[in-house]
Amino acid sequence: MSSGTESSDAQNASTFFQYGNDAAIKSNYDYAIEMYKRACKLVPDNLVYRQALRGIERRKFNNDPSKVGMLVGAKVQPIRLKAKAAKSRGRYNDVIDILEDAFKVNPWDVSAAWESAEAAEQLGLINLAQWLVESVQAVSKDVNFHKYAAHIHETNESWAKAIQCWETVKKLNPNDQEANRKINGLSASSTIKRGNLEDALDRKAPSAAPDSGESVEAQAERLKREQLSPEQRLVKDILADPHAVHAYLDLADFYRQRNDLEKAEKVLAKGLKANPDDAGLTSIYEDTQIGRLRGAIEKQTQKTRVNPDDTGAKIKLDQLVEALAKYEVEAYRRRVNLHPEDHGLHLQYGIILARLGRHDDAIGEFQQARSSPAHKTAALYHSGLSFEANGSHKLADRNYREAIKNLEPDDKENFLKLHYRLGRVAEVLGNREAAEEHYNEVAAIDYTYEDVAKRLRDL
Repeated sequence: MSSGTESSDAQNASTFFQYGNDAAIKSNYDYAIEMYKRACKLVPDNLVYRQALRGIERRKFNNDPSKVGMLVGAKVQPIRLKAKAAKSRGRYNDVIDILEDAFKVNPWDVSAAWESAEAAEQLGLINLAQWLVESVQAVSKDVNFHKYAAHIHETNESWAKAIQCWETVKKLNPNDQEANRKINGLSASSTIKRGNLEDALDRKAPSAAPDSGESVEAQAERLKREQLSPEQRLVKDILADPHAVHAYLDLADFYRQRNDLEKAEKVLAKGLKANPDDAGLTSIYEDTQIGRLRGAIEKQTQKTRVNPDDTGAKIKLDQLVEALAKYEVEAYRRRVNLHPEDHGLHLQYGIILARLGRHDDAIGEFQQARSSPAHKTAALYHSGLSFEANGSHKLADRNYREAIKNLEPDDKENFLKLHYRLGRVAEVLGNREAAEEHYNEVAAIDYTYEDVAKRLRDL
């Protein structure tokens, strides 16, 4: 784009912005939104325009997310599909522009903000990406969203904001092994930046002065260490002190960032051999093993799809799935016994047991987890699934109904899941009218959800 065109776009955007301001003063919200959107389209990274747009959209709902309503999903779905098509063609500017239509019906749409931020990041508009994630952080309870927001803040060198995101991750999932490592790393980065130490670390250390008290041997060792790579330094630390748990963890993390899980596993295994009673090291080793098994299952699954008649590949896939199940059961049984007060662990352990068909044991774990407000909805939902699997449909119905009472206003995913399951249970219990009511709740938001359209027709 020529500089003349850029100047013209900026001037036109400024005009649209002024039109929007005039309309906002007169409470002509729809026209204000349209003008602000045009300004944003011409100058996507102008945060003043973007803030004005989101502000007026939220004013339509009296700045109250609960007033958005439950039926907004049906309106947003075609917008998301259109944005997805633009993303597949690499048209990231279009993605941002299209998703603004989603904010018009729900100005607190976390998924739309996330997808828009990813598009902005692809375009190098990091400040816009940061503003987009910040605009919905307060309403999001999605662990992965907060991890992505932390990544964006870290890219912007906003260390405190990134740390806050990881603190939120810890609150939502106290068992997250990555959070503490990230918080420590970000704190160190913040200290380095504040102290302007980066240049000092890059400069070669001066030779020791004659009166420094440093021996020639110590000086030589120090200079030699400074020439080592981070990987070599950690290996040296482990050789010097086999009980230095932090060195094993840092070296494993180094390999994990390079997606070399095999090396990470070997390092952690050596660490455990030297430190068999370290619970934190054990958990990280288990998570690494679980990650390796899942990666192997994913690759083997792909092989069976390419060659569906390959019996050997199918047998190997079954063996890997069985190995993962056995390993996860042992790992989470150990964790639950070690931390019986951790409701998140009980929930995860219950899900693993249910996956293996051990529904009675799973229900016991879910009932432990439901006493935590943060895990109550998920625990009730999974309890319902296990009661269904056991044929106890009235108990399943009871758990699903209690879960619905516990839902947050913007929790569309669980709203759909729970009403769908209530519909299925009502069908089994012979209550066709109730089943139809629950399926209608789902269809009003997402008519393509599961097989709800067919079930409504059948009813």
